[in-house]
Amino acid sequence: MDAIAHVPGVSQIANYVITFIKDQIGYISSYEENLEKLMTQVQTLEDTQVLVKNRVAEAERNGYKIENIVQNWLKNANEIVAEAKKVIDVEGATWCLGRYCPSRWIRCQLSKRLEETTKKITDHIEKGKIDTISYRDAPDVTTTPFSRGYEALESRTSMLNEIKEILKDPKMYMIGVHGMGGVGKTTLVNELAWQVKKDGLFVAVAIANITNSPNVKKIQGQIADALWDRKLKKETESGRAIELRERIKKQEKVLIILDDIWSELDLTEVGIPFGDEHNGCKLVITSREREVLIKMDTQKDFNLTALLEEDSWNLFQKIAGNVNEVSIKPIAEEVAKCCAGLPLLITALGKGLRKKEVHAWRVALKQLKEFKHKELENNVYPALKLSYDFLDTEELKSLFLFIGSFGLNEMLTEDLFICCWGLGFYGGVDKLMEARDTHYTLINELRASSLLLEGKLDWVGMHDVVRDVAKSIASKSPPTDPTYPTYADQFGKCHYIRFQSSLTEVQADKSFSGMMKEVMTLILHKMSFTPFLPPSLNLLINLRSLNLRRCKLGDIRIVAELSNLEILSLAESSFADLPVEIKHLTRLRLLNLTDCYDLRVIPTNIISSLMCLEELYMGGCNNIEWEVEGSKSESNNANVRELQDLHNLTTLEISFIDTSVLPMDFQFPANLERYHILISDLGEWELSSIWYGRALGRTLKLKDYWRTSRSLFTTVEDLRFAKLKGIKDLLYNLDVGGFSQLKHLYIQDNDELLYLINTRRLMNHHSAFLNLETLVLKLLYKMEEICHGPMQTQSLAKLKVIKVTYCNGLKNLFLYSLTGNLSQLHDMEISHCRGMTEIIAMEKQEDWKELQQIVLPELHSVTLEGLPELQSFYCSVTVDQGNPSGQSNTLALFNQQVVIPKLEKLKLYDMNVFKIWDDKLPVLSCFQNLKSLIVSKCNCFTSLFPYGVARALVKLQHVEISWCKRLKAIFAQEEVQFPNSETVKISIMNDWESIWPNQEPPNSFHHNLDIDIYDCKSMDFVIPTSAAKEFHQQHQFLEIRSCGIKNIVEKSDIICDMTHVYLEKITVAECPGMKTIIPSFVLFQCLDELIVSSCHGLVNIIRPSTTTSLPNLRILRISECDELEEIYGSNNESDDTPLGEIAFRKLEELTLEYLPRLTSFCQGSYGFRFPSLQKVHLKDCPMMETFCQGNLTTPSLTKVEYEGIQYVWHSSKLSEDHWYGDLNTTVRTVFTKKDQYNPDLEKLDIRNNKNLKSIWPNQVTPNSFPNLTQIVIYSCKSQYVFPNHVAKVLRQLQVLNISWSTIENIVEESDSTCDMTVVYLQVQYCFGMMTIVPSSVLFHSLDELHVFCGDGLKNIIMPSTIANLPNLRILSIKYCYWLEEIYGSDNESDAPLGEIAFMKLEELTLEYLPRLTSFCQGSYNFKFPSLQKVHLKDCPVMETFCHGNLTTTNHIEVRCLHGWRYEESEDQWDGDLNTTIRTIFTKKKSEQD
Repeated sequence: MDAIAHVPGVSQIANYVITFIKDQIGYISSYEENLEKLMTQVQTLEDTQVLVKNRVAEAERNGYKIENIVQNWLKNANEIVAEAKKVIDVEGATWCLGRYCPSRWIRCQLSKRLEETTKKITDHIEKGKIDTISYRDAPDVTTTPFSRGYEALESRTSMLNEIKEILKDPKMYMIGVHGMGGVGKTTLVNELAWQVKKDGLFVAVAIANITNSPNVKKIQGQIADALWDRKLKKETESGRAIELRERIKKQEKVLIILDDIWSELDLTEVGIPFGDEHNGCKLVITSREREVLIKMDTQKDFNLTALLEEDSWNLFQKIAGNVNEVSIKPIAEEVAKCCAGLPLLITALGKGLRKKEVHAWRVALKQLKEFKHKELENNVYPALKLSYDFLDTEELKSLFLFIGSFGLNEMLTEDLFICCWGLGFYGGVDKLMEARDTHYTLINELRASSLLLEGKLDWVGMHDVVRDVAKSIASKSPPTDPTYPTYADQFGKCHYIRFQSSLTEVQADKSFSGMMKEVMTLILHKMSFTPFLPPSLNLLINLRSLNLRRCKLGDIRIVAELSNLEILSLAESSFADLPVEIKHLTRLRLLNLTDCYDLRVIPTNIISSLMCLEELYMGGCNNIEWEVEGSKSESNNANVRELQDLHNLTTLEISFIDTSVLPMDFQFPANLERYHILISDLGEWELSSIWYGRALGRTLKLKDYWRTSRSLFTTVEDLRFAKLKGIKDLLYNLDVGGFSQLKHLYIQDNDELLYLINTRRLMNHHSAFLNLETLVLKLLYKMEEICHGPMQTQSLAKLKVIKVTYCNGLKNLFLYSLTGNLSQLHDMEISHCRGMTEIIAMEKQEDWKELQQIVLPELHSVTLEGLPELQSFYCSVTVDQGNPSGQSNTLALFNQQVVIPKLEKLKLYDMNVFKIWDDKLPVLSCFQNLKSLIVSKCNCFTSLFPYGVARALVKLQHVEISWCKRLKAIFAQEEVQFPNSETVKISIMNDWESIWPNQEPPNSFHHNLDIDIYDCKSMDFVIPTSAAKEFHQQHQFLEIRSCGIKNIVEKSDIICDMTHVYLEKITVAECPGMKTIIPSFVLFQCLDELIVSSCHGLVNIIRPSTTTSLPNLRILRISECDELEEIYGSNNESDDTPLGEIAFRKLEELTLEYLPRLTSFCQGSYGFRFPSLQKVHLKDCPMMETFCQGNLTTPSLTKVEYEGIQYVWHSSKLSEDHWYGDLNTTVRTVFTKKDQYNPDLEKLDIRNNKNLKSIWPNQVTPNSFPNLTQIVIYSCKSQYVFPNHVAKVLRQLQVLNISWSTIENIVEESDSTCDMTVVYLQVQYCFGMMTIVPSSVLFHSLDELHVFCGDGLKNIIMPSTIANLPNLRILSIKYCYWLEEIYGSDNESDAPLGEIAFMKLEELTLEYLPRLTSFCQGSYNFKFPSLQKVHLKDCPVMETFCHGNLTTTNHIEVRCLHGWRYEESEDQWDGDLNTTIRTIFTKKKSEQD
């Protein structure tokens, strides 16, 4: 045996065999464990999916786009879960057949498969921890300035360009624009916001309208809404300011526009960081007065003056239309001059005189000249007064003056309608529908006259200048039309009252008086009336409209005494019962209960008693307990049949979650003119959004239950179906006349539907879907054809958008014969249809010889994704006569027969086609308008642009390529140019060796070029030497991430041959193979900005002798390069020999962050000159003892900004400026001080630290940190936050906030106990923690404990530690998926474990804890003598509170939170806490069943 062991190679083989056998035995023995782990991880992944889907739904409701990485994660999660469940099913079938046990070999293989699948799921769960899931959609670059309300006049354009240039200056952060009202300040900054976002100058842009009465909360909300997909969580202004400031500081480039400031605004109070606090945040402020900008300390101000005469005339001509007639032109020129160059007036007068006859022009000019005004601003009144006079009717004039009287910048259109109806504005109209049509018509006419601002239909906005003029006109000349209520009649006595607060409690007995009996309209928003509405409300005997929106209400029976009431809106208010007395409101025409989540009881016959009711809104009232016919239990609740008794009802919005309340023979009234009916659970369609103020159409959203809505199929405009049963042929089975009014059709999740239209089965061969504009088909697995049989020419003739996804039975989208109907098609998106072979197909295969051309004249966007069988867009059966085998791999996606002349966007994902364009394709007639091309996971492409194609794509601006395995280059050889494109962005996420084949040089780049390279592991360099000289434009950008690149430019074989590369900006991240960025053989003479991060192989950034190649370098930022020792490399071995002087002449900013080995800028003896250097920022560079070894000149530098924990100990701030005479002395001085303590340190903010425990001093005394009261830990890595010896000396620490950190414990584990003085503790997104309060840590002073998103937590408090929480008052636990109990228990017996007392706990909140079964699973007894409130949300398996004895106060307010707004339910108390929890659990379970 020993002899064998000494044979060469045998011992290695033996070791391998032994290891292999051990592994197999391990798999066999851990079979059950691996199966259990897999099942557990599957559940975790499904829970994580729920969280991500909830966040996605919320973001989409708020109008945000979802990041591709999130959509892909969800899609992959579905596939992984399905795969895992198959594995589990296989294992179960193999293992659970009676006593049958698989063989050891099979058991080994199964166990190995379980382990691999578990790892795959675990990895995917980690990938699901995504911070940002959504973004605001980029502006539509295809819209013209004029369509956006901006006219590109020379004076405005030059100012706009100058502002944009100043915003690029890192030293400039606050710019002002001032000018008189109406001169166009708002229009200018709106255009500025659009342009800088389009150009990528800022990642995010927010505009806040300030006005002369600034509301800080509203300003904060406007900024937050514009920048993120989540509302601010805090309630107080100061709390919101802190939250807003922290959010903004996380954004790299933010522009905030504060429009229309009238007085100095405290930016700190609002929460806007600026200047040195956050260099990435810049502000543009507009005001009428220059003095206001001076007080705001703006750095550069622009005076926006009136337009020059030529610009005024050009703008006036464009708006007023044809003014060049001989009789009109001279008058028009005089009128334009009277507008004094104010765009507001030019627009108003131009629209007012558009298409008017010459006599109207003469009258206008005469009236304008009659006004005598001394100053320019006095032109405003006569011009706007003239626009007012041009309004055609007294209705328009009165409505304009009424809106101006509100004193608001904007208000909901529906609120305005309620006011107008109540005041009798539409007295000559008998029906609400007619009045509302008139109302919206008048609003649109006022917008068309520019007296109201353009905007959403929901809102009415008025320019402050116009509003001032409206008030002035109203005070001087009230309308005199005898058929219309005069202002003397309307406002001589109080007819209208509006209050808005923030759930302010109103004293019920002192609200209204008899002197207000003439009030006809009353609006009360966001107010609290509990326990009942004011009794004095019944004194308002003439009240016609009552609007109680977003109010907290108690008893509302007093409303029934308002006998003249015609409109009652309780939208979004909180109340439980609609009192039976409401049926006495026999004149009521409109009842709005939208989103009254707490409403449960509507007594029987109330609805049917309201015989005059014309409009009923009940969308979102999903907790109403409707009567169920045939139910054994007696009910006095309303029955849906009562809706059929409302013969005047024209408008209905209503939602049903439980279809059992709808009788089988029930039909909604067929005479409805507007409706929004939802029959579904909340998960299938979006939550019923607040309709309030919207122009309601005719919408049906139906899941599984459609028969009750059949009467409305002939009128419906927006129809959504899900999970319809028994429907194979939509048109035939539903037996309707072709859905003649339908505009939008969505069908999803159906495994029976075969056809949308089957003309072969229709008795009446009529046209179908004559008005359909949008068609969305999703998850229709068995659908064979959208249209089967010959179609009428009018069918689908108005179709603009089609989206088809997960319809695996479809072989094609349409047949050729139907393409003539698709002349309006604008957007096409087809994805994950596994069986689709072509988009357009011939009726018969033998017809390919007579192949006709198809033209889609309006198609702008095509997206094709996940179509593995797709061969061609049109007619894949193009067999070459000389190639009988018909090899399809030569087919192009688009052949010569496809003409799409207006195509702008083409996206191809996960496709198996071999090329996009046919080599013979006449591109100039087909794709000359293409602007954006995105290709991903198309593994059959070998090149993107064949010869001649790239040259023809004259408008192409964006090219993005990712993960195309066979694609080795973008361009065919010698075909690298887009000659007429101004800007081309090329994004590459592909493992290429080179962008250009064979390193051939491109012909030229006559445009700005932006190259983004990601995940190219095989690429050694980006730019071949032969191509470098072609980078000669000013705006060339290069970004490299996660690549194997060693050099940016190929190293020349010619000795001493310098390569010139004209790149303006270089960004390099996560490229471990790079040793340096700027090698000695390359000259970057135009380089303005160099950013390098996470390149751990770097030794230096710039190699010697190349500094002269960086004459224009302005910004240099280096971060997170672990091996970097110096910025400017040195191969000098003698410290005594000077190496000459190096000059960075234009360098202004130098940032060095997280560089653990950096000792200095340069270790050699070079002298350095930085004549322009103004900012040096150093963060966490612990080894940097000096700046450089040689002479140093920095004439413009006056401070060094230090940030990071190393510098905090001797400072009072996390970031602080230092200066000790010169840069070298400053760096040396701070280095020597870094371990000294500052006794005044009060707050410590630690962020992005990779080794948290290393920051703490090794030696401390009891007097260390005597004033440190607050510590914030964010995105740090360590096993624990505090070493034991440090935790013991933090005697003044009161606030501890830990978030997004990979830590396991707050304090280092130890056998001894540690007493901490923390009063407020918050832990968020710390997935490695298993408990918060271990047994070894005492929190005697803890008052509040908040835990959010702790996926690793099993419990919150470990046993035996409760005596350590004697002062805990508030405990809040949210979104902890694995949490099973709050107070941990490792006791396995049922024996009592003693009593635990939370003596001061007052409030307990438990939200989204899917595995929480009880407060404690052990048999402890609990005392809560102070507990007052318990809030519960989504704790589905919590059956009881605890298993031992429970002592509490006599009554605890227990409320369940529901809905995405977290509305509170009524108090659920049921005698004791255990019984209450059991009752809630039982009720929820019965609802689910």
